[in-house]
Amino acid sequence: MTHLCRRAACILSKYNGSSGMDAMLVRHKNSGEHPTAGIIVVGDEIVKAQVKDTNSSYACSLLYKYGVKVQKISVIRDDIENIAKEIKDFSQKFNYVFTTGGIGPTHDDVTYEAAALAFHDTLHYHPTLMDIVKNRFGCKNFPSPSYKMAYVPTKSVLKFGINERTGQAFPYPCIVMENVFIFPGSPRFFESNFQALCKEFFAGYRGFTTTEVYVNASEESFANILTAVVRECPNVSFGSYPEQSRYYKARVTIESENEKDVEIAKKMFCERVPSDVLVNYDRAPHTDCLAKYEKLLQRPQTRAIYKSSFEKFVNYYQNPDEVWIYLDGSDESIIMVHLARVAYNKLKQGSKSKLHAIYFKSDHFEPVMNEFFRDISYRYDVELCSLRCDEIDVRRLTASRSELKTLLLGKRSNGNENEIYENLTRVSNDAPVQINCPLIDWTDDDVASFVAFLSLPYYATGETQLAR
Repeated sequence: MTHLCRRAACILSKYNGSSGMDAMLVRHKNSGEHPTAGIIVVGDEIVKAQVKDTNSSYACSLLYKYGVKVQKISVIRDDIENIAKEIKDFSQKFNYVFTTGGIGPTHDDVTYEAAALAFHDTLHYHPTLMDIVKNRFGCKNFPSPSYKMAYVPTKSVLKFGINERTGQAFPYPCIVMENVFIFPGSPRFFESNFQALCKEFFAGYRGFTTTEVYVNASEESFANILTAVVRECPNVSFGSYPEQSRYYKARVTIESENEKDVEIAKKMFCERVPSDVLVNYDRAPHTDCLAKYEKLLQRPQTRAIYKSSFEKFVNYYQNPDEVWIYLDGSDESIIMVHLARVAYNKLKQGSKSKLHAIYFKSDHFEPVMNEFFRDISYRYDVELCSLRCDEIDVRRLTASRSELKTLLLGKRSNGNENEIYENLTRVSNDAPVQINCPLIDWTDDDVASFVAFLSLPYYATGETQLAR
């Protein structure tokens, strides 16, 4: 670990805003090959469920990728003494501690004060942070509440992450004390800065090898098999998770530091489970979607309508900015988004551009539906435009989006009619936009087979989680 400690000290010294402050050495406990980490999420709004915490999930996912073992996550309210106690405890137990939240101009933003208390330090206005608050955040008058973001522990070090796209430092750093990295709670800031930090600190570690097996049967049906395999593979970690999905009923994870051990364990488990309950599920159908779609077309039993429909999308996306998809959460709308991305990738080999979609929401719009749309937007790189259900007027949309020429609906001729489809078609008669229904001739079997083969994400009312 010594080389990493030296690298950490070098990095911290490089980005230390105060020339008179000695660089700090990140402490490493003896934990074998993989360092350990603890995450502290600060905020009354998290504890009261007024804001959903996504930072800890993002951090865990990224740290796992880099081979860092997260041992504990703590969610704590805005209380200086409790935060300080948690920071001190985590700092003594884990190689790295990451806090998120409690940084800002208001009275309940107390993480800096808590960190100072944990390490018996005082607070001061850091000159570099003072300059950032004044010139980057536009707060000219001192004192003012905004300058609380410059009031940090005296012994702390500033760690500016580097934006990989621009090569420039991010506008606000995380604050480092001992082995504790203190981040604001904004997910937009946290994710970009945390990712930059992981690349700098953990690139040299060996990550974990992991795979998943999807089983279309209850856990009880294969529990004895899994228990036996666990005993026979002591160097492998297993997990079993019942999940609500149209594709499978349970997900089994297999993990080890050794790729060969994972392969052996997976083969052992799959050979003992009945083959008819194993599911060939793709968690990321949007990745390499063109190659996967071409593989679908090569199957002897593939329906001819898939190819003819795809040719329509290739024609639509000659001018991608002119084409918008009506996204309503139906399988048909997801199929259109998927085909649009495949067609665009085929036409623009290597280049990237956003797809465009609209959706209508009402006062009863489900939060989980909104989350699903955000997931689709992220996966397929879709620009979403929302309108209220009482504003179904294509003319209003085209007034603000003059480039819109074609709107694609998931309407089919056998059974998925709905009022919005009819309203969109009706109001478009007087608007400079063409309504097309590329799946009009698809049957229920066509839809089901397409979705199943490609493992497309879906939304289903009443399910506790989205298909991901």
